Amino acid sequence: MNDFRRRTGLLAGAGWLGLSAVPRTVLGQTRTLLLGVLPITSTRVLLKNYQHVATYLERTLGMTIELESAPDFQTFHRNTLSSRYDVIVTAPHLGRHAETDAGYVPLARYSAPHRTLIVMSKARPVRKTEELRGGSVAMIDSLTLASTEAHAWLRTRGLQAGQDYSVVYTPTPASAAYALVNGQALLAVSSPQGILNTPKELRDEIEVFVALPDMPSLLWLGHGRMSRLLPQIKSALLAFGTDTPEGQPFFEATGYQGLREVRLAELQAVDVHLPRLRGLMGGGK
Repeated sequence: MNDFRRRTGLLAGAGWLGLSAVPRTVLGQTRTLLLGVLPITSTRVLLKNYQHVATYLERTLGMTIELESAPDFQTFHRNTLSSRYDVIVTAPHLGRHAETDAGYVPLARYSAPHRTLIVMSKARPVRKTEELRGGSVAMIDSLTLASTEAHAWLRTRGLQAGQDYSVVYTPTPASAAYALVNGQALLAVSSPQGILNTPKELRDEIEVFVALPDMPSLLWLGHGRMSRLLPQIKSALLAFGTDTPEGQPFFEATGYQGLREVRLAELQAVDVHLPRLRGLMGGGK
C-alpha cells in the first residue's frame, strides 16, 4: 500500500485532496496522466478500489497514472471546470457540464445504471412522504445526482427543501445511514453503490423507502487537449472487464458491471439538471 501511495501520489494531503496545482506536461512529452475521481465515498474506499484501475491503465497505456480526488463534490467539479484533470470519473450531470463548458470528451460509462435510493431506518420506518414535514433528510452533497433527483422527487410530493424539511449533509453514504440510525434524519439519500460501501451491520438497520428511475451511471471523460491520446484511453477502458486481473476485484467491490460506450441520449437525459447545477456552482451549496 505504501508503494502504491508513493507511485500514484495518493498521499493524505494536497495531492489527494486536490489543494495544490500540478503543472501538466505538453502532450506528446508527458508519460503521466492525472486521473480525477469524484469523491463519492471515503478516501480509504476510493484508494482501495481505484488502485486496481490505476494499475491496469499503467500496464495497458505504458504511462504513470496519478490519482486525485477532492474533499467535496464542489471542489472536485471546480477543479474539473478549470481543466485540472486529464481524465475524470464523475457523475453524469457533472460530466455533461464538463463536456459542454470545459472541453471534456465522453469516453465510457459503467454498465450498471445509477439508481437513487431514498432509505429509512427499520426501527423508525416512514410510511408516507407527508411524515417528512418538519424532519430532516441526510445527503452527502448538494451536487450529487442522487441529491438532485431526491429534491426533485420530493417537490412533486409538495415538499420543498428548507421550507418543509431540512437537509443534513454528511461526508459519505455510510454516515448518511448513521444519521438515520441515530435519529438525526427520517430519510437518507443513497444508491446501490453507496449501500454496498456501507458496513453490513449498518446495512441491516436500514431499508429502501423508494427507488427512483434508473439514470446513466458514472462517466469517464478525457480532456480535449489530449485528442490524440483519447482513442487509446477509450479502447483501454472498454477492454477493462472482469477478465482482467485488475478488473475482477474492482467490479466485485463496486458492482459497476464493466464499461461500455456512452450514448448521446444518456447525456441528454441529464440536461434538465444543468440549470440547477450551474446555479449551485455560482452560488455555492
